[in-house]
Amino acid sequence: MYKFETKTDADGVIQSELNHQPEGYNPTTGIYASSYIFQGNWEDELKALEFKTRTEDAHKEIAKVDAMKGQNTQYLYNAFRSPDGSEHTLDAGSSDFWTEEAPESCKYTASYYNSPQLRAILDWFECDKTRIRVFQQQPGAYMQMHTDFDNQKGNSQYGETLRIFVQLTNQPGGAWYRFKTADSEVSINLQKGQFLIFNPDHTGHQTQNLTDVPRNAFMLIVKRNAWLDALTKNETMTFIDTKELAETRKAV
Repeated sequence: MYKFETKTDADGVIQSELNHQPEGYNPTTGIYASSYIFQGNWEDELKALEFKTRTEDAHKEIAKVDAMKGQNTQYLYNAFRSPDGSEHTLDAGSSDFWTEEAPESCKYTASYYNSPQLRAILDWFECDKTRIRVFQQQPGAYMQMHTDFDNQKGNSQYGETLRIFVQLTNQPGGAWYRFKTADSEVSINLQKGQFLIFNPDHTGHQTQNLTDVPRNAFMLIVKRNAWLDALTKNETMTFIDTKELAETRKAV
């Protein structure tokens, strides 16, 4: 049972606006929907990418559940970071599916180097990254609620694995993310440039594209660190100009 301690004066007038102290975002079991919004015109960069289907699974362990989810039929892909540096390699590089993924085992691809604004978005996140791809969910596609296996592969050596989804297209009211956590169920239609962070092993997630155009979103597999945990300290909406960010990084 919650214990509330509302502060009042002798006349019963409430003296504080917040009488309960919620715990806030827990990266292991909760969802962070960002107060940061990337802004820019990166449509030409998306159009230049070559998207392909994921026709085969590198690991037999995941093939059955991926088929159930429609992983190979509802999405097209382009990788910005992969084990061999190819934009069409999507799976982990280790021959053993249950091996913990190491950030240093992956390389940036030509898509990353040829897309200055999209690259600037990725570089903004100050954390170790393994694989990164653009998920292109096709019109009308629906992926059922599920959890994944990132942390079940292990996280003792490189730390807890989180996923970041960055919405890259503007689809108001049409491209939905749905989540089940330890104590909440939420449906979110992200703004273009807004992002989500969650632990894919502990947070049920599903997506649905109700529009007649593809939904493009970055998916970053990352390692949790203090920088990611501190994102919630930003209490006001903050807009990040990706063209300016790319120019700044280019100058450096």
